[in-house]
Amino acid sequence: MWALFEPIHAVAYFAPEAEAAYEEVGLRDFRRGYFAGRAAPLGPVGPEPVVAAFFTFAPAMVARARKPGRRARGLRGRS
Repeated sequence: MWALFEPIHAVAYFAPEAEAAYEEVGLRDFRRGYFAGRAAPLGPVGPEPVVAAFFTFAPAMVARARKPGRRARGLRGRS
């Protein structure tokens, strides 16, 4: 199943267009765009739900990447 869906899933995060969109709103580091984009559906929540949603990543890394995402143009007030 992974081999079937991963190429489709990966496009959303690793395509040049995705990186350009992240940079357009002020997210200059791939990780910042990745976490902001994936956490945005959670809405304006604190760091705990975001860290929990990304439980396979180091919590400190998620928290560091999340901060600039909250300040990005067009994403204010969101995770």
